[in-house]
Order: sequence, then C-alpha cells, then structure tokens
Amino acid sequence: MPFFFIDFNTHYGIRLYNYMEEPKLREDEVEIKRILLNPIYKYSCDCCVDGFYQQYLWGRKDYTLRLGIYNPRCRVPPQVELIRQVDRGIIGVVLSPKHHNFSLRHSSLNFVYELIDRKGLILVLYDPSLDELKWLLDKYTFPVVLINSEHVVNNERVYYVVNHSSTIIDPRRSIYGSDAPYNSLNLIQSAKLFIKNHGYDKDVAYKNATELLNKVNANL
Repeated sequence: MPFFFIDFNTHYGIRLYNYMEEPKLREDEVEIKRILLNPIYKYSCDCCVDGFYQQYLWGRKDYTLRLGIYNPRCRVPPQVELIRQVDRGIIGVVLSPKHHNFSLRHSSLNFVYELIDRKGLILVLYDPSLDELKWLLDKYTFPVVLINSEHVVNNERVYYVVNHSSTIIDPRRSIYGSDAPYNSLNLIQSAKLFIKNHGYDKDVAYKNATELLNKVNANL
C-alpha cells in the first residue's frame, strides 16, 4: 500500500542555508505528492522576504506550492510586497510574531489580512499568543494553519502542523509538515519517522491538507 504525503512545511530553495538540492520524493512505499515551500529563515531577521524570492527561483516545479511571508518591520509596505508575492502564485502568507518581534494587531497587517480574505489564501502562523489568535478568528474568516503552537482552540478553520516529534491532539485538524531540511532530515526520512512514531494516518498525512488546499483553489 502506498503511503502518500503532502508536506505542508519545508524550506528547500533557501540559498542562505544552501538548501538547493533536489529532494527525493519517492522511496519504498512512501511518496511525497506535494511540498509547500515556507520561506521563513531559521533565525530572526528584520524582514526575510528574500527567502521567498530564493524559493521562487528554485521552486518552479510541478510538485511545489509556495507560501509568501511578511514582517511589519519590513521597509517595503505590504501593499507593494505582498502584491508582488501574490502575482508569483502564493497560496498563503506566513507570519511569525515571536520570531520577528511584532504583534498580530500591528496596523500594517490590516492590509495583509484583508488581502488574504479577498484572495482566498491561507494564513500560516508561528505560535501566536492565544489572545491575538482569538482576535483574528473573531474578525476574519480565512483558514489558519498553526506551526509550533502552544495552544489548541475549538475552531474548524484552524489546522495544526505536526511532524514525527509532535503530539497529535486532533487528527481531524492536523496536517503533516516535516520542517525539512531544517530538522536535519530529508523529506523521505521525515515521512518514514512519522510513520514509525505515529503509524500512517491518511487524513493527517494527505487528506486534510488536500481538502484545505482545494478550498483555496491551489493547483493540485
């Protein structure tokens, strides 16, 4: 039986860390059908949108989908920067308030949220505060994907990225994302370790992500 995966959290194509190799997508019974390219850097920085452009140049492949990124500390306003990224085919936007030291209530992010809502994109958040997460969910209707979150909320629009080391709280709203190659493993190694630790759950590994991506009209 084949074990299909959509890997929702990868960092291939970022030249700063020399992650430019072509990842292996199939081995034994494991097959990675799609990977999402997350442009966030390992370490804090003032803007980091250049990670997106590095991935864009590397990742024009049929198995990749791209996430955009923004930081309100960026010198380029979102009305310019995010429109550039939308024009290059992003299916969501990454915000990391703790990593980049900002509040999700920052005034410049109003445009970001309105753009996500208007374009039917996904908001990907790294470990937001519970108060700010609830504020966002009350104000907007777009789907939210949480990475490294300390919080679980009762909302069907919220999904949680899990990998081999995660505790899976709710399989109905969990989405596999390896964090490769930041985790020092490749795509296949990460997927096999996930199966070893959790067993193969098709909903978590493949189906939940497929349904979410279809909602935002990603080209699967």
